[in-house]
Amino acid sequence: MKNEKIINSSNLLYNLHHFAEHKVCAMVKANAYGHGTREIVELLNGKVAYFGVVSADEGAVVRRYTDAPILVCAKTEEFAKCRRFGLDVMVENERDILRAKNLGMHLKIDCGMHRYGVSSEIEMKMIDRLLEEKGIVLKSVYTHFPRTESTKETEKNYKNFLHLKSLISQKPPICFGGSGISKYSFDFDMLRVGIGLYGYGDSSLRAVMQVASHVVKIFHVKRGEFIGYGQKYKAKTDGVFAVVNLGYGDGLFRGLSSNFKVEINGKFYDAVGNICMDAFFVKVDENVRVGDKVFVMNDAQYLAKRLGTISYEILTNFSKMRGKTIII
Repeated sequence: MKNEKIINSSNLLYNLHHFAEHKVCAMVKANAYGHGTREIVELLNGKVAYFGVVSADEGAVVRRYTDAPILVCAKTEEFAKCRRFGLDVMVENERDILRAKNLGMHLKIDCGMHRYGVSSEIEMKMIDRLLEEKGIVLKSVYTHFPRTESTKETEKNYKNFLHLKSLISQKPPICFGGSGISKYSFDFDMLRVGIGLYGYGDSSLRAVMQVASHVVKIFHVKRGEFIGYGQKYKAKTDGVFAVVNLGYGDGLFRGLSSNFKVEINGKFYDAVGNICMDAFFVKVDENVRVGDKVFVMNDAQYLAKRLGTISYEILTNFSKMRGKTIII
C-alpha cells in the first residue's frame, strides 16, 4: 500500500485558464512546488509560453520533458550548462550580460523585493549602453512585485518599474511575476504563475494535489494509555486507533502532531500523538479498516494555517514523499 500524490489534471488546466488573458510562464521550480516536475511539465507542455526554474540543474531536468523555452529566474553562474540545455537566463548587471553571451536574456528590475534586479538609474543607463554596443536584444524585461495584496504599494512599484524600463532604448516584452498581479490593469505581455497554478492565492482556484496514504494497522487502547513517541497523547476513553504509513520523513510536518484532521471514507478524524518519521496515529472508529485510504492533505492552506506558515512550504515539503504519483 503505497503513499500517493494525486494530481488533478482538470484542476491544473482550470487554473491555467484563469490566467489565459496573458501568455504564461509556468513556474515549475522546487519539483513543481512539490507536485512533480515531470508530471506537471508534461501536462502543461504546449499550453504555456515558458517554464520557469531557479537553477540550471532544474532547467536541465525540465528540458527532458519539453522543447519549450525555459527561464532560469534566479541568479546563476552556470552559463555553460544553460547553453548546453538551451536555457534563458535572468540578468541584472553588466557582468551577467557579458557572461551570458549567446543566451536568451531577461533583464530583471527590482521593484521593492530587493532580491534580484536593477534598482538604480545609473545601473540601467550603463546596461543600456552595453546592450547597444553588443547588439543584444532582450527577450523580456521583468519584475516580481513583493506585495500585490497592497494596491497602493503595487501601483507605486509599477510606476518605478516603468520609469527604470524607460531608460533602455529597446522595447522588449514585459513579464510580471506573481498570480496576484492579474487583478491589476497593468500593461504587460507575460505572467509568471507559481502558486496560483497549483490552486492557491485566490478562492476561485482549485487545489491540484491531494496527498493520500493508507491504514496499515488498527489497534485498541484503554483509557489512560499513551500513544506514540514521548507519550504526549493519553487516551481519555477506551478507543480505536489507526496507524497511517506516512510521516515527517515524507514531508508531513512534525508540528502537525495532534493538530490536524484526516479524511477516511468521507469522514474526518483527529490525528493524535507525535508524528513519527514514517507513520502517524489517528483516532478512528469501528468503521475504519486496514487498507482504507487516508487523505492526509486535501487543502495545503488548511495545514498551513494549523502551522502558522504558507501553502508553499506545505506543498514543497511533500517532494520528500515515498510512494507514487497518480494523474487523474
